[in-house]
Amino acid sequence: MDYDRYEIEDDSYYLFTCAELKAREYEFVERARFERMLESEDMDSFLKVLGETVYSPSVPEISSGSSFEKVMTGSYGIMLDYLEERLRDEHKMLSHILFFEEILHNMKVILKSVVLREDLSGLFIPVIYDWSQLTAMYGSGDDKDADTLTGKLISYLKDVLEKPGEKDYRKVELGFEKFYSETMAAVAAGLNRKMVSEYMSQRIDLINIENIYRWKQMGEKKGFDDILHNGGNISMDILKGFKSETMDYTVRELERTDYANIVIRGAQSLALDSSFSSFERNRDLYFLDYFDNFKYSISNLEKIFHFFLKKKIELTHLNILFTGILYNAERSNIKRKID
Repeated sequence: MDYDRYEIEDDSYYLFTCAELKAREYEFVERARFERMLESEDMDSFLKVLGETVYSPSVPEISSGSSFEKVMTGSYGIMLDYLEERLRDEHKMLSHILFFEEILHNMKVILKSVVLREDLSGLFIPVIYDWSQLTAMYGSGDDKDADTLTGKLISYLKDVLEKPGEKDYRKVELGFEKFYSETMAAVAAGLNRKMVSEYMSQRIDLINIENIYRWKQMGEKKGFDDILHNGGNISMDILKGFKSETMDYTVRELERTDYANIVIRGAQSLALDSSFSSFERNRDLYFLDYFDNFKYSISNLEKIFHFFLKKKIELTHLNILFTGILYNAERSNIKRKID
């Protein structure tokens, strides 16, 4: 990737925040401790090592509840509170970029809850809004939230679901995913930080690549255009050209992009065990490397985003470790998901 095209300007407003986050880097779990956790024979051994980290106060709760979920959601809440307190008003939507996947997941839970007429709050991840706020927003005829990001997303779902006639709910879901990506790309652009906007464009590229992999792996014949999202760097014409091509050809062509490692290793993992875990892991590494290239800047929005992105990825890996050890999964399988 040509990193020279980015000019990262420091912002004195964030000088104290970036200095504080720099001092907090000791919080990240070292690779050696991850290795020791991976070698744990049982949950007690895992929790003993976890107790040596910044997550030690959560060990009793994890032990009694046999779940890492509260650690993750509690940490998400702390991140969001910090960002709300420290970011300029014009930068507060950065939290929505950070929790891109979780917000999409929650909106799809709302969609399925409406369609199935069931309370699916147990599947909801409490970030930005809670379950009762979103369901109330969906059920309200009030348009006071119409101009907010969440209001726009809810309005899209209501407009589609309340139209008369039979619906293909899979197409509704795919249509919403496309709308969501385009909306989030606009949110990122509104922050007026080229690197953050580019991050969103790259995420859309990788969504498209993963969707193409899934489409081909499932042997689908229809709906190819439905899975492609606007807003990425790879042109839609190039992506649509892969519809009739083999997986081997598609991989060879995508190897020429900035995402070569993700493309190659993702295809290998898909062929070996029909898993997308390698794709997801290498996507995480790609974005950590993307922001790490600017570690020598002093104080800016990108450094703040990088810190919390890294923290989110760490929590995901700890959850994978915890779950794998809880169910006594093969350690080599766990390692492939986090290494």
